[in-house]
Amino acid sequence: MRTKQRVLTGLFLSTALGVTGSLPAHAEADPELPVTERVSTTYDGAQLDWPSHDPEMGEGRVTSFTSDEPAGPNGADTKSGVFINAESLGEVSYGGDGPSYDGAPCSSGRMVGFVSESTTLDSRPHPDHRPRVYIRNRSVGKLTGLHSYQGVEFTSMGRPMVDPSCQWITFTATLAATDAVPAPQPRVYRFKFNGGTTDLVSAASDEPADNASISYNGRYVAYEQGGDIYVRDLDTGGLEKVSVARNGGSANGDSSAPSLSADGRRVAFDSQASNLAPGDRNRATNVFVRDLDSGTTTLVKGAHKKDYTAQAALSGDGTHVAFTSGRISHKGPAPAVYLRELATGTTQLISADRSGRRNDLAAGEPSVNADGTVVAFASASPDLVEGDSNGVSDIFLRTVR
Repeated sequence: MRTKQRVLTGLFLSTALGVTGSLPAHAEADPELPVTERVSTTYDGAQLDWPSHDPEMGEGRVTSFTSDEPAGPNGADTKSGVFINAESLGEVSYGGDGPSYDGAPCSSGRMVGFVSESTTLDSRPHPDHRPRVYIRNRSVGKLTGLHSYQGVEFTSMGRPMVDPSCQWITFTATLAATDAVPAPQPRVYRFKFNGGTTDLVSAASDEPADNASISYNGRYVAYEQGGDIYVRDLDTGGLEKVSVARNGGSANGDSSAPSLSADGRRVAFDSQASNLAPGDRNRATNVFVRDLDSGTTTLVKGAHKKDYTAQAALSGDGTHVAFTSGRISHKGPAPAVYLRELATGTTQLISADRSGRRNDLAAGEPSVNADGTVVAFASASPDLVEGDSNGVSDIFLRTVR
């Protein structure tokens, strides 16, 4: 599972992930493990000519992603769309007249949330192409649009995340300006599928809230606001700050992009702060994992003292964290994706080529399945699977155990 920082494009992979890093000596790929497979293909398994990005995992091999090219027989429209690889490849955002992106499945892939700028997706045509959040029930094909809160229309929506149990969705949205609130900020909301109720999750503040991650059954929601990470208990209304210094005080840098375990106990996130955990001396963004039960924060280091770690993605069971790592100096090998087992610290190279070595071109956007056995990521590297000659970012799955 992963909270997205979040629509990361193929351009991001070739530029923002163009910083570099080195392969940790303890992260050699096991040649006996299954080879990496590409899942962003056409329906008949051929490679795509346009980039794919933004993978999001459920359980097993369930993976949604965005493709900038139609991937199936319904693709007369040339806008980007959301697809899911479950038992087979399927399109989620079909029927629209605008781009769709930011897909997020529940564990089984039955319910998939996504963003679309289409005016024609649901039964009520819209007058403009503002981004709206939709939910596709794949078992019956039903589409539900989320457009307002307490009768007031949203002006913009994004970053949906569906809980593993397929009952709740969180998203970021901004309401229209009013005399009372002339400059509304983005807020995090939670919607219940069967009850149809929408709750405000983030605190009332002049600071925007964003990047929500939701627990099983929707009780806990992690989000970022004002440079800090919070977890809201929707049953009690309690709010806990996650990005706290070792002494319990304020962090000395901004934190973002939380990823919450299914039970709501652990939160992985990115932070520029250097006082959250011992040993943080690289003066760069790093991944941290906070155990809310024990009140402890763990630093996820790169292999070299000048490597950053970023794009934290926690497995549903909270036992593994995936991340991207590269060299702060922008020199050296391309950034790569790794998976760390939190209990032992054992780290595996995920974006391995066919020989088990580090990827040639940048890899990023990791997402982990429910039990930490499969990691999805995006890369334009041509050496990860046989026959990759399209020169654009693809979505790959790596089975680790």
